[in-house]
Amino acid sequence: MAINLITEYQKKIAERFSLGSLTDEAAGHDYDFAGTKTIEVLSVDTVATVDYTRSGTARYGDVTELGDTKQTLTLAVDKGFTFSIDAGNAAEQYNIKQANRCLKREWDEVCTPEIDAYRLSAWANGKGLSSGKSILSASGETLTRENIVESIFNGSAAMSDRKVPRKNRYLFIPELTFVKFKLADAVLGGGQLNKEAVEKGFKGTIDGMKVITVPSSLWPSLTGGAALNYIIKYKGATVDPMKLKNLRVQKNPMGIDGDVVEGRYIYDSFVKDAACDGVYISTT
Repeated sequence: MAINLITEYQKKIAERFSLGSLTDEAAGHDYDFAGTKTIEVLSVDTVATVDYTRSGTARYGDVTELGDTKQTLTLAVDKGFTFSIDAGNAAEQYNIKQANRCLKREWDEVCTPEIDAYRLSAWANGKGLSSGKSILSASGETLTRENIVESIFNGSAAMSDRKVPRKNRYLFIPELTFVKFKLADAVLGGGQLNKEAVEKGFKGTIDGMKVITVPSSLWPSLTGGAALNYIIKYKGATVDPMKLKNLRVQKNPMGIDGDVVEGRYIYDSFVKDAACDGVYISTT
């Protein structure tokens, strides 16, 4: 006689991990792409000073019309996703696939990491910069626990030397590279970079910069093949629009007994010509 065993689904879902957005706090959201796909960012020129002349009609120097520089930015990323949850399947699985929760899971686990990886790559590669413009960089640096602290401080100093504001700077660094920082003598030896803070897992700030560690799966590659050690970014150095973010659940649409989840989002990321000194990278 046959014995038919019953298969039972557990009501509790085994959830995967998600980090939330690593880049949104440091992204630049000052420009509005509403109603358009392309914007032109203008920066106003300055003029050189001259010695004042106490006679004649050009005492302040020759008058020239003040110029400006234009940077054209066009959104290029237009993404979407969809899936269905059949009412019959849902009923036979204790309704564990609740559409709203599944939609949030999709955004947290798939879309957000994709956006983070794209932004980091765009910042590190100077996406959108006009010809002749480039971000700050130091090449040929093989980071060790002996030199990593000095390297990061040098990067911050290079930005300060270009008059980049100290406020709203962020250090993006791979998790495994940050291990070298935590083991550095300057950190373990005491002072502001103190051993107790590291032992408690506190990243905090380095030279006034908020530290954000990034998993290797999201860490970008550089055009040309050099390995990227870390990124220092000033918040206002980039334009990072999220023009469209439509996430919805369609209840029993035509032809389907159940829910259909849909999502579409349009975004991009650019470095501003006028603020390109606000991004610094170290490469190996």
